[in-house]
Amino acid sequence: MKKEKLIDLMLCLGVLAAMLLFFERAHPLVILDADDWTYISQSRVALPVPSFWNPARILPELLMPWSAGLGVLLFGSRPYIAAITLMNGLVLSLFITGYVYAFFRLLTDRLALQRGRAALLAALFLLLHFTIFRTEDAGNGYLFHTRDVTCVYYYVIPGLLNCTLVMQLARTGLHRRLWERRELGAKTLLLLAAYLAVFSNLFESAILACWCGVELLTALLRARKDGFRLRAFLQEQSFSLLLILSWLASIAFEGMGGRSDLHEALPMLPALAQSLRGTLAFFRGVYWMPALLAAAVFLALALLRPAKGRMAERALLLGLLGMGALLLVFEILLCARVEPGYVQRSDVMFGCCFALLALTMLGLGLLLVRYERLTLLLGLLGLLLFSVTNTRQRSFLDCNDLMAPAELCTALDELVIEQVLAAEAGGEQKALVRVPDYGGDNWPQTLYMGDRVAASLYKHGVIQRPMEIEILPDPMLNERFHVLE
Repeated sequence: MKKEKLIDLMLCLGVLAAMLLFFERAHPLVILDADDWTYISQSRVALPVPSFWNPARILPELLMPWSAGLGVLLFGSRPYIAAITLMNGLVLSLFITGYVYAFFRLLTDRLALQRGRAALLAALFLLLHFTIFRTEDAGNGYLFHTRDVTCVYYYVIPGLLNCTLVMQLARTGLHRRLWERRELGAKTLLLLAAYLAVFSNLFESAILACWCGVELLTALLRARKDGFRLRAFLQEQSFSLLLILSWLASIAFEGMGGRSDLHEALPMLPALAQSLRGTLAFFRGVYWMPALLAAAVFLALALLRPAKGRMAERALLLGLLGMGALLLVFEILLCARVEPGYVQRSDVMFGCCFALLALTMLGLGLLLVRYERLTLLLGLLGLLLFSVTNTRQRSFLDCNDLMAPAELCTALDELVIEQVLAAEAGGEQKALVRVPDYGGDNWPQTLYMGDRVAASLYKHGVIQRPMEIEILPDPMLNERFHVLE
């Protein structure tokens, strides 16, 4: 037991350390645009509210301001932007660590894979998230990448939470014992996590909903074969039923919000065709095809194994396969309704990518159970994957709409804060803040973000009184900061 706990601890600390290095040193999560400045201070009640801009996005709109506020309190000795950046990196790293550990436990508990081999596979699983889109020497995306810090909280973290819950439930089956009187602490945490997972983001909450849908269908087929008993079925599947109903309610709430009218919907057939083309383009990456082929081979080998004593493994693989297929259909339809171009975003397709990578590595895990000597190749495979992540240039993108280094975003933020503090020191009630000229509404440092900057700075104690801030685009700053060159 001590050896097992040591391996578990070393894996978690190793993943956490690697992610902290990546998101704190290599690619820090620096706020920049109007959305970032809004949601680092604007919190909400933990209930869906139809009149809100985002009626049912409870998780991100609680976690992001709480993280920013806690960052200011914990790292107050550092500059304001640096304190929030540190907390952003810590929060995302913790969610990724939990996600990888859940996959590790799925390997050890459901495949009965020895812990050392499972740890190696979990490390490979993590590396695939960074290599899957690495096609150029610089500016590559990765599965945890998104367009800004707000989307880290709105898309990436909800995706991680939903996938982690899928793996935990697939491993423990706790949701099938919901009405039993034992394990009350674990069930309390499960219900809280499931509530936040459902009320987070429709693209991501669909992950858990689709998995529960596959669970229900499987249970119905099994009940039909063994004899259907309504009471037993409802007791066993109450969690899945409640979760799907809650998810449908979240869809209804989101349809009432102001954001639902932001995009003018295209006619359904042209939008669907555009969404399908975007899906094909998304999966056409250089590193996708080997992964798809590997997944197909490993899955076929796993499913064609003798059924005796392997039905649980087969059910796990088929469940993830069914979830991935159902989720892909949902994402295509939702993107067609909302914005067809979204289907090419990795944060939107996170759940589909997770299903593919998990099936690939679970299939490899089954091969290791059957052919132990294949373990000898894991080190070489890990070295190969890791070498792909380090190019001669800046390999990966930072999370901002400028696709600029985090250092530039920090400098632009500090320029804004310096001008506000100078106006406050001069006793002025209004601050004229100059930013680079990006054109149009000046996104990401938009013309309308002044009130949002003022609200965040005042709430976090950077300024001592409410102020009016006017944003003035200045083309001279473009040359100074080398913006849009």
